[in-house]
Amino acid sequence: MGQDDTICAIATPAGVGSIGIIRASGRDAFSIIQPLFRRYGEGKEAHPTSFKSHVVYPGIIIDPATGKPVDEVLVLPMQGPRSYTGEDVVEIQAHGNPHLLQRILSLLIANGARMATPGEFTRRAFLSGRIDLSQAEAVMDLIMAQSRYAEELAMHQLRGGVSAHLLTIQEAILSVLSRLEASIDFQEQGINIDPQDKIIQGISQCNLLVDNLLAGYEAGKQIRDGSAIVITGRPNVGKSSVMNRLLGEDRAIVMPIPGTTRDTLSEWFSIQGHRIQIIDTAGVHTTTDPIEVEGIRRGEAALQQGDLALFIVDSTQSFTEEDAALWDRIPCKKKVMALNKKDLHGKIDIDAVRSQYPNDPIIYCSAKTGEGFSDISTLLFSLLVPKEEGSGQSPLIAQLRQKNALNIASATLKRAEQSAREHTSVEFIAADLREALDSLGEIWGETTTDEILNQIFGQFCIGK
Repeated sequence: MGQDDTICAIATPAGVGSIGIIRASGRDAFSIIQPLFRRYGEGKEAHPTSFKSHVVYPGIIIDPATGKPVDEVLVLPMQGPRSYTGEDVVEIQAHGNPHLLQRILSLLIANGARMATPGEFTRRAFLSGRIDLSQAEAVMDLIMAQSRYAEELAMHQLRGGVSAHLLTIQEAILSVLSRLEASIDFQEQGINIDPQDKIIQGISQCNLLVDNLLAGYEAGKQIRDGSAIVITGRPNVGKSSVMNRLLGEDRAIVMPIPGTTRDTLSEWFSIQGHRIQIIDTAGVHTTTDPIEVEGIRRGEAALQQGDLALFIVDSTQSFTEEDAALWDRIPCKKKVMALNKKDLHGKIDIDAVRSQYPNDPIIYCSAKTGEGFSDISTLLFSLLVPKEEGSGQSPLIAQLRQKNALNIASATLKRAEQSAREHTSVEFIAADLREALDSLGEIWGETTTDEILNQIFGQFCIGK
């Protein structure tokens, strides 16, 4: 297998469909399709001797061995570099019968193409310089996006939003590094290019740019992967009813018996286009029942991983010290208190609860009637989905690989700044800045190994 090979694959999902697309890419893509294709309007034996780029040709695919037609198709040739891969590309739009698509694919392979490996089309786009590695990762994120916000995040990165910010950071580091290296060259002459405080200020500014980009990782990851809301509280406060109300269906069993839910129960749903996993947990209380103990342990483990805790309180009863203790020890950074069973007009002193927790979101609601749940959905959305990016803000990143590379860059820049403050040798400071540049280069693929490339593109489907 080599970069000079012409590759081919089915680009549409498996199964029956109205249309199926086969893609071929490589220097021989046009010549491989020519003997298999008869263009309409040119007679029975008319094979095109050449193709015009980005023109759609209607016709039929034939089997050269028998001369029999295989399928009516549209053929779209795209001459490189004006193509997805940067090479000559041919897309064949056929009927979406899997058997027909496999026959056409077999004809391409018999005529000199080879089967593409997973992600090889996008890998060639990266190797040809059409996209950088962060944009290649965005292609996969766009394919796998489960919400509108995840799609928008992936599209922003695919259009170079992260790359542009990384370029700004690279230029800032290079500016400092070039002055440092100039001072090394003129050191023997006793010429100081920049005063120490200006070097420190320059490195500090570079570090701030990196840290601002790093700060968006958690929000970016949450948009890409979705958020996890964990419902918690004492037994029989209506946790499962709240889950069913949010989902709009009877997913969890609801019984007026404490301990009905003994294990975590999860389901996915959407609030205003944001994908959310909601997790119902066992009621938290003191018990010696080994099954209940394990259920409570699993609920606590879910809270450790959750993005937000929805704490349910039974408003027909007074707010207890046990409620307060459970609320205070919730480990999630974000949490909402829902005073449930509003329809029963209970004993709880709502004003007292709100005065006890003046800075925490508290909503009075009824899972039975749905009252207050519009406010709950609005609040959950505002807490889970980051505000839209404004001008001057860093873009959100969602890839762990990118985060790790930025962490290394941040650490080396901080080390360089500390060295500058301690008047360490300029050569050591310059070495740290070069290491930071190498780490940033890993994100867009300038200094990435084949092992990392294989890992990234191996996650793709074969036709992409």
